[in-house]
Amino acid sequence: MVKETESSSESSSDEQRYSSSSEEWSESSEDVNKIVEINGFQVLDSQENQVKAIFEKHPDIASDFKLKNQQLKNAYMGVLLDLIMTLCRSPNELTMEDLNKADRTVLDLTKAGLKLHWLRQKLDEAFLKKEKKRAIRARIRELEEQVKKRKLNLSDLESDLKIQKAAALAAETPFDFSDVV
Repeated sequence: MVKETESSSESSSDEQRYSSSSEEWSESSEDVNKIVEINGFQVLDSQENQVKAIFEKHPDIASDFKLKNQQLKNAYMGVLLDLIMTLCRSPNELTMEDLNKADRTVLDLTKAGLKLHWLRQKLDEAFLKKEKKRAIRARIRELEEQVKKRKLNLSDLESDLKIQKAAALAAETPFDFSDVV
């Protein structure tokens, strides 16, 4: 169910909207913001495709979501969208703190009645990727240290080899007439 409405600052100075991109509550701007209603959630038209995709892939996501307060419902959807965008970031950009915060957020959204087993699975995968990356980095450091030690050892061996070759060459050199006399 998609329903479009428009909101402007003329309608009420107390009117607020949730801006998921800034994660802050802000006063309605003077510009007319196009609000789209999708399955009982009012979102900005710029978020319409994302919210539709969520409901298409997970039609039962809000079947147990019982909040009646429209602002709270919209805020929960904004938090969900932010959470999804967090998980879309590069593993290099994601910190364990980000993942732990996301984990708590999924728990809160689930307690509110959203069915997020699919998002929990992706979050678990992100944790595993982060842990695997940490383990790989540790192994790389370990290997680099081994290579460094072996290069030093090889350098020492090469130096000993040069000394032994020089000694062998000196041992093979015949005496000169002047050396004997």
